[in-house]
Amino acid sequence: MPASPLAARLLDAQVAWTVGQMTGPGLPDLTADVVDELLDAGTRIRLEELVGVEQVGEVTRLLAQRVPPSTLTATLVEVLADRAHAGPEESFTLAEVVDRDHVAALVDAGLARTDLVHALLDDLSHNPLVAGLAARFVVQVATGVLQANRAAAEKIPGVGGLVSFGAGAAGKVFGAADKQIESVLGDTAGKGAGFAMRRLNVVVVETLRHPTTREAVLQAYDRYADRPVRGAHEVAEREEVLAVAGTVQDVVIDAAVSAPVLALVDAVVAGLWETYGELPVATLVEDLDLTRDDLVARAQSLVPRVLSAAEQSGDLERIVRARLAPFYDSPELAAVLAEA
Repeated sequence: MPASPLAARLLDAQVAWTVGQMTGPGLPDLTADVVDELLDAGTRIRLEELVGVEQVGEVTRLLAQRVPPSTLTATLVEVLADRAHAGPEESFTLAEVVDRDHVAALVDAGLARTDLVHALLDDLSHNPLVAGLAARFVVQVATGVLQANRAAAEKIPGVGGLVSFGAGAAGKVFGAADKQIESVLGDTAGKGAGFAMRRLNVVVVETLRHPTTREAVLQAYDRYADRPVRGAHEVAEREEVLAVAGTVQDVVIDAAVSAPVLALVDAVVAGLWETYGELPVATLVEDLDLTRDDLVARAQSLVPRVLSAAEQSGDLERIVRARLAPFYDSPELAAVLAEA
């Protein structure tokens, strides 16, 4: 409390005036003026003058490390999982969310690099378990084709007997594939599985390169584009959806604190600073497609509510008084009042 009665009166007057400015009918205009003044200053102040790239990098790293495992994020994940399980409140279709032209562009980009798919599959062929799975797939497909051909041939008079022996013998061989793949595909499981994997790789890559693949993918999109998006409750229980969402959160948590991801964060921040650091802050705001009217509208809708709540709780006056009181109790002001 100021030692001088006059200083105390001045403090009361300024607190009342300040609170009135922050809560009175002129607040919307005051808010707009503040936004305009900040935007005007932003045309002259460079981003690097406000904050350094090191400080932004530290904050970004902190957010990456603290936000994913936070209680707020866990709550948000649970809310999103519940919403995904229940489904949208208002029905919408896939086409309303994902544009067909965007799907086509992604398909074109993916099909243009079948060489990467081939390299990945070729590398996977060296894994015994993956190669064994591919071998089993090839054997089952071959078995299915033989059985289908035999069934069709047996329906044609005079033809069934011609393929009966050959298909029957092949069926016996392929029927034992689950237990002895190596007897079908090679002398050893490794060689046989590797052979099957390489053959399957060729089929996959050639299928992706075929001209009809693009149209097939787009037709698959068209099939579901106009269907309403349903909730996950039609295919899974709530606990299952929550478990998947929790696992995704765990993956993000582990990735966010890993050295490669943190290095990527630093690289992204440095790249943005290289582009915007020497430019006025207003340029960054413009590149975010935020107009002056957008900022004023958001500020005018948010600031009054915050200040009104603080005033009703009594915190606004307390905070303002706490910030101004030291000045009115200062020797500097006492000297000015003594001279007056």
